[in-house]
Amino acid sequence: MQINTELDSRHYEKLRQLQRTMGKDLPTLLAFAIDDLYARHTVATGHEALAIFRQNGFIGCLRGDGQLSQNYKKELNLNDKL
Repeated sequence: MQINTELDSRHYEKLRQLQRTMGKDLPTLLAFAIDDLYARHTVATGHEALAIFRQNGFIGCLRGDGQLSQNYKKELNLNDKL
């Protein structure tokens, strides 16, 4: 696909600096930018979500029998809730 666009001078200079620093051509830089933005703004599901939770220490951060979804009323103190 071919994309024609105009950049202001500030963004043009940033793009040129990225090309020099990373040693990548324009199509590669644009693909990287699109992939990065896509990953940031796409909701993770399934195995991706599980990997993110594990990576950030969320999985295994609580003690219990592993059945919280079934016995949460017994395990959690909800007295201060409406």
